[in-house]
Amino acid sequence: MSSSPDFRRQVPADRLPTLVRTRHGYRVFDPALVAGTRYQIDDSGTLVWTGLPAGTVSLLVLAAGGLTAYLLGDGWLLGVLWFLAGVVVGAGVAGLALTVLHAATSPERRYRARTGGAPYSADVTDRGSRSWLLCEQAERLAASRSWVAGRVDRDRRLAELLWAGVQGSGEAAERIGGLLEGPVTRPRM
Repeated sequence: MSSSPDFRRQVPADRLPTLVRTRHGYRVFDPALVAGTRYQIDDSGTLVWTGLPAGTVSLLVLAAGGLTAYLLGDGWLLGVLWFLAGVVVGAGVAGLALTVLHAATSPERRYRARTGGAPYSADVTDRGSRSWLLCEQAERLAASRSWVAGRVDRDRRLAELLWAGVQGSGEAAERIGGLLEGPVTRPRM
């Protein structure tokens, strides 16, 4: 069993977004995947485009329905029907626009082109492995008040060190261990 007391509970993913807990262990992402983009990795390991505030697309779709009803509706029944038609068409156009946008700005494609097709994530499922222990250490460190406040790992290299450690770098593993030996306080859970 995991030594992390809240492995089964979902804690906020913003502590170390490149480390995602899965049903069978951890998934670690290369931080270079989303560096310099408007994408984030959510707590389920999905890339999410953050170029628009939440709800903007929904408001635009509803506005398209309202505008269609206003311009084409003659009476309340036709207004409702044109509103529904406008919402359906608006949702389709929004979906198409977001698909094209994701295809044009895909961080996966950019990463693969830059790294020659190297994988951008690694699943860690062997509980006794060195990679598992590194994930637990990184999770514990990222949940500490010292790390959140920036007293430990001021350069915020933990995600890069974790990726290198999971890929087999012994030096990165030692540096993560060294970060834990510092003034780490209890996790904020």
